[in-house]
Parts: sequence; structure tokens; C-alpha cells
Amino acid sequence: MALTVHFEEAATAKERSKIAKIGAFCCGLSLCNQHTIILYVLCIIPWILFQLLKKKELSLGSLLKLSLYFSAGLLPYVHLPISSYLNHARWTWGDQTTLQGFLTHFLREEYGTFSLAKSEIGSSMSEILLSQVTNMRTELSFNIQALAVCANICLARKDRQNPSLVWLFTGMFCIYSLFFAWRANLDISKPLFMGVVERFWMQSNAVVAVLAGIGLAAVVSETNRVLNSNGLQCLEWLSATLFVVYQIYSNYR
Repeated sequence: MALTVHFEEAATAKERSKIAKIGAFCCGLSLCNQHTIILYVLCIIPWILFQLLKKKELSLGSLLKLSLYFSAGLLPYVHLPISSYLNHARWTWGDQTTLQGFLTHFLREEYGTFSLAKSEIGSSMSEILLSQVTNMRTELSFNIQALAVCANICLARKDRQNPSLVWLFTGMFCIYSLFFAWRANLDISKPLFMGVVERFWMQSNAVVAVLAGIGLAAVVSETNRVLNSNGLQCLEWLSATLFVVYQIYSNYR
């Protein structure tokens, strides 16, 4: 998401191309760690390609390069069949010596692919969404939530900054939350299962935090416009630092 913001703010085609390649690699790499991140990847990649196409910077060659960078990010998966053949970690993630065994892990079929358990009957979608909101209010300070809302409110302004970014991140948040609530087939009334589900809410909370950053920039920009001054840059950095410090203190004290 940070790279997406940098891409939007890039001034030259060369800079956008560089960031897009790094982002493609990071998208592939992220899929090696958390398979639900694909919901974000499926939002960001079309947005990046559309921006490049709109600026007439997308060609067949550049698309091929981006595909190669994305594939390079998936290289850690090569470790699985190699380690299985060498008997170093044959049964850690199942038998990876066959294509079927590799695909079983790659698609997380042990859990039901996009489900959290193979045969569990979990809480309703509305219960999970309500619990997610409660968790967000607990994990994120009120300032962060308010600034995230502010980022969306500022979309109503005609001279708004980075409108497509706000739409992108808000869309990512909504798609992820709805899809996860639909597929999270665990009974969150049980503390153990609630702990499992909370791990996945960290991803949606990260989007809210990024929206809060955009909201803070919008508030400072509007304040500068009203006061006809550009002297609030230091205050913006100070506010951001205080928010981060308070967030760390409230969650890890």
C-alpha cells in the first residue's frame, strides 16, 4: 500500500515504472506469506495497470516485465519441493514431491482454501462484521478511525487530492471485510477461534491506518488553504509521529 501511494505521487514515467516493478515483486512475495492478501492484490494490480494505461505507459513489453517481477516474488515456493526431495522438511507442509501435493498446500486445501477450517460451522456473517468493528475500535485509536473517515469525506471536494487512492483503499477494505466475514467459518464465541479470526483483521486495520494517513494529509492541506499558509508541515509530521507512538503504547504496554 505504501508503494501504491508512492506510485500515485511519482512525477515521471521512469519513477512509476520502477515503483510498479518493485510493487509487482512485493505482491508475489506477500502471497507466499498470507494467502488472503490476494484480495488486496486483485484490487491493486488492475488499478496500477489502469493508471499506466491512462498515462500511455503500458506496453506488452512492460506488462511482461511486471509479470516476471511478480513471478520472482513467488520464488520462495520453490523451497517446498526442493526441501521435500532432500528430506529436510518433507512433511512440514505435506508431501511436496508431487504436483498434487504442492497444489494442496498452494491452494490451502487443508483448510478449505479460503475458509479457516475444513468442516466447521461458524458464526454468521453479520456477527463477524460486528465483531470486526468492535475489534477495530479496540485496536485503533479514535483519531485513526476519524482520519480514515475524513479521507472519504474529503472525496466530496472538487479539488480533492488522490481521489482514486481513497476509492481504491476503501474498496479494498470493504471487499476484504465482506469476503472474509463470508468465508470465516469459525465460531467466534470460542476464545481460541476468536484469536484466529483476529489475526486476519490485522490486514483490514492496516488499510484503515493508511486511509488515516491520507486523511491527515487532507486535513493539513485544507487547514493550509483556510489559513493561507504552508507552515503546518512540521505539525503534520509531529501529529503522525504522536499517533504512531500512541498506537504502539496502547497495544504493547
